[in-house]
Amino acid sequence: MAISITVCNLALGELRAPAIVDIDEATTEAAECKRYYPHCLKLLLERFDWSFAARIAALGEMTVNPRASEWAHAYALPADMATAERLVPPPGGWPNAPAGLPPVPAPPFIVEDGVLYSQMPNAILEYSARDVPAAAMPGLFIDALAYALAARLAVPLRDSRETKSQLLQQAEIAAQRAIADDINRQSNRDARAPDEVAAARGAGWPVGAG
Repeated sequence: MAISITVCNLALGELRAPAIVDIDEATTEAAECKRYYPHCLKLLLERFDWSFAARIAALGEMTVNPRASEWAHAYALPADMATAERLVPPPGGWPNAPAGLPPVPAPPFIVEDGVLYSQMPNAILEYSARDVPAAAMPGLFIDALAYALAARLAVPLRDSRETKSQLLQQAEIAAQRAIADDINRQSNRDARAPDEVAAARGAGWPVGAG
């Protein structure tokens, strides 16, 4: 995983800690950023169906299906997957979909022990990636990530749980703002993430009607 020096320095700035130049430099600040950055990014990416982290991949079917009595197909997951979102239709639409009628719901699936099970042959999955370069992150997401990282760094760098608590509150506000911004960018977000939409509205950030 590539660790963003920009995000690290934004986090360190909240703690009035020295900035870093390289993640592998021999400083406590660099070592702690390297330790906590991947976890903070993982938590934030898993929290919401971020549009900039969305990926689509055709899944490879496994030769052995451990749950063949319940699910017709077992698939290996993409190596960079954080969260499985939904199965998407192949070109031409879902098989056996009635012509002229509203789209049928996406087929159900479950993910268990690194395997995706579905009744759908030749499954194509939309998912959220867990390793997203900083260049692809919107500014509000970077703010949320920096606050989350700063909160994690508060104890090892400043020995202050009070500062950590304050930064966690800032991180939550920043995350809700980033979520609301992503919802506004995607006209169908209200239906796809109602809980997060409600939370974003509760935080007072504008959310598109969808």
